[in-house]
Amino acid sequence: MADTNNQAPIVQMENISKSFGKVRALDDVSLYLKPGEIRALVGENGAGKTTLMNILYGMYHCDAGTIRVEDELVDQVRWSPNLSIDKGISMIHQHFTLIYNDTVLENIVMPTLKWTDFRPQWKMLRQKVEGLLEKYNFDVKLDRKVMDLSIGERQQVEILKALYQDSKIMILDEPSGVLTPKQAEGLFRFLAELRNQNFSVVLVTHKLQEVMENADTVTVLRGGRHIDTVNKSDINVQDIARMMVDREIMPTMKPARDLSDAQDVIKLSGVTVAGEHSNNLLTNVTFNIRRGEIVGVAGAAGSGQTELAETIVGLHPLQSGQIVYDDQEIGKWNIGKRCAAGIGYIPEDRHTCAIVSEMTVAENLVLSCMKKPAFSKSSVLNHKAIRENADTARVDFKVKAESSSSPIKTLSGGNQQKVVLAKILMDDPKLIVACSPTRGLDFSATQYLREKLVESAENDLGVLLFSNDLDELFELSDRILVIFQGEIMGEVNRGEIDMEALGMMIAGYQNKSEGDNNEAS
Repeated sequence: MADTNNQAPIVQMENISKSFGKVRALDDVSLYLKPGEIRALVGENGAGKTTLMNILYGMYHCDAGTIRVEDELVDQVRWSPNLSIDKGISMIHQHFTLIYNDTVLENIVMPTLKWTDFRPQWKMLRQKVEGLLEKYNFDVKLDRKVMDLSIGERQQVEILKALYQDSKIMILDEPSGVLTPKQAEGLFRFLAELRNQNFSVVLVTHKLQEVMENADTVTVLRGGRHIDTVNKSDINVQDIARMMVDREIMPTMKPARDLSDAQDVIKLSGVTVAGEHSNNLLTNVTFNIRRGEIVGVAGAAGSGQTELAETIVGLHPLQSGQIVYDDQEIGKWNIGKRCAAGIGYIPEDRHTCAIVSEMTVAENLVLSCMKKPAFSKSSVLNHKAIRENADTARVDFKVKAESSSSPIKTLSGGNQQKVVLAKILMDDPKLIVACSPTRGLDFSATQYLREKLVESAENDLGVLLFSNDLDELFELSDRILVIFQGEIMGEVNRGEIDMEALGMMIAGYQNKSEGDNNEAS
């Protein structure tokens, strides 16, 4: 590892302040980044981490303070992402900046092309990108359109796009949130290589174990203020967490409960869903969820989790098999009828599938139930009832917003996710299909969401939990199913988890207890 102690900073951000309306996002924050350093930037949602990095990247201008890159003062009036890229700064955002109608290759290469490149050398460009795929253990098809990729695969494209731009300073905002362990390992190997080549990296993350394993130094923000910057070797996970939230955080665990006599809330039998080019999205999927049970689903990104969730809520027609929900066969029901019957859905990408950013908190809370008599009559909205519903949700679900009429885009990620959850739970569901519900959230929001899922199960709802965080699955699930290429490899019960067997199933090897075939599917 490069010794950074005696090197001059490559980035100097001094006394940075930034406000959005009445909200003070950053208050006199300073950050110094040296060459050959991996800096972890941590803090709760709303602490100012991403805002600070957006200022460095040129997406925002600060209200006060100065920025120097390689000891050259940045002109805040002209500073922009294009200029920051020219200065060797790249940023991988938590929320994707991809063109969904273009291919993976086009998304990676196009930002580097000039207007004069009328005939790009696509063969040569493809070879360079294929080299990155192999070097860093990514598995994504270059000719697929981004719209056809899973969330995990889209994240891979974002990372590849940044790798393709030869940066000296890389900012990564929650980069491993949807990566497989192998992909994350490859990413952090890449970051270590950058550090050894005297590059600088800022890692914005909530995963404190990643901080301890990969960072050199840690900067903690809280409430828009700089709390401390310390060497990783001088602290532990508990120290960082305490600085972030100024209190102890206790893990959420689902209490053990005998559910052997509980009724099924849903049962899938031999469910197969056809895909493109004769490939199935799902093949012969069979399992049940009892009332009061949380069933977790583990698997590498792109293994069929999204397709399974979308099939249950009614977005994919069945080729064969049966889905029985609340003693009714629902295989031919559309998503509206399933929602009305009590199937709640938390999609993995709330910005694309769960909220409308320009709408208010109150409007988002009734998006799926606007036609109910309580909120409309003869197609005329009852705005008073909608506001009162939102005011109740803000109190009951601890949603921090200036008012119910605030655009939901002004809320932190955790509070946006609380709105999504409130919309579901206020509609009296019987089943919740939750896809990575805590992805990218801070300690407080994560704890709150987990407690609400456990509380829902304690109230005899069924919960199907998809997560890339194995610890989350272990803590909350009564059983864990493992999916690979649209097939269920097996399941493990709470308290009987064999990590080696689980890892083999995630890699595509059948659990012997589930069948005789133990070869990769």
